[in-house]
Amino acid sequence: MYETLKVIWSIVAICLVILILLHSPKSDGLGGFSGQAQLFSSTKSAETTLNRVTWFLTASFLGLTVVLSGGWFTSAKAVTAPPAQVAPANNAPKSQPIPLNLPAATPEAP
Repeated sequence: MYETLKVIWSIVAICLVILILLHSPKSDGLGGFSGQAQLFSSTKSAETTLNRVTWFLTASFLGLTVVLSGGWFTSAKAVTAPPAQVAPANNAPKSQPIPLNLPAATPEAP
């Protein structure tokens, strides 16, 4: 389920980028492409449809992002237990205790 949602999320992201690139900053929209606006009855309806599809894909993208980042659909095998604690090996070098009765350093006179 998680992998399927990731694939759908990727497809929505690619479609969203394409639709955003189809928008024209001059309110020209799909009318700037020859023959593309003929699919609709007018350029205004083409731009309106483009806006609606873009908003729908934006909401879908954000919703899928929240669901995927929430970790609600992770597979059971993806969750692993922490490794067991291992005892130190017996062949470790012997350590010596640090002596605590060291003389204090005295400041030197100027």
